[in-house]
Amino acid sequence: MEEQGQGKEMTPALLALHPEGRFVVVAVGVELRIFDLLENAPVVVSNCTTQSCHSDAIKCVAFDREGKLFVSAGDDKLVKLWNTNSWHCIKTVHANKKVSAATFSRDSQWLLFADKFGIVYTVATSSSEASADILGDQPVQLLAHCCSIITGLECSPNGSYLVSSDRDFKIRVSLFPQNPILGAHEIQNFCLGHTRSDCGNMKQGSFWTLTSLGIG
Repeated sequence: MEEQGQGKEMTPALLALHPEGRFVVVAVGVELRIFDLLENAPVVVSNCTTQSCHSDAIKCVAFDREGKLFVSAGDDKLVKLWNTNSWHCIKTVHANKKVSAATFSRDSQWLLFADKFGIVYTVATSSSEASADILGDQPVQLLAHCCSIITGLECSPNGSYLVSSDRDFKIRVSLFPQNPILGAHEIQNFCLGHTRSDCGNMKQGSFWTLTSLGIG
């Protein structure tokens, strides 16, 4: 975390709680601090895909629905996929620009992340996926927000929709395709006129967002 009083922006700490309450993860600057609540002990991560965990501020962290996978990403343009059984980094994806949001598809087969140019990308979480065999770890563009920084991503509970918010006070609801590498071209709804760029912090308010749009 940047120190105050030196003319630099302070990076806020991020918090992610395991779906079953086993782990709590705090991202502070470039560091991931993981605590095992069942063992009452800190966890040491093993990063075998790059020389360091992250070299610049981490801006998004998230568990998948079952808590078996975890993603961290940020200003170093690295998107890291972690196996939470061992806390080994099993995949590192290189983004074109700084990453501003990340999440998983409902079935955990796809990792989704967005950059500060307003583009949402997807990559398979497992190398056994047919798409991963073809594309490797290269992310594929899923949708875009026309040059507006994306501030939040969330899949609907039924897995049929992807909700994205941006700095221009828009929430876009897209149909999540059966084959994401072909893109998410069908828009279900737009929600406009918000007074906060993060749309009320969509991660914390995702249940309200999805149910109010009638897609929960």
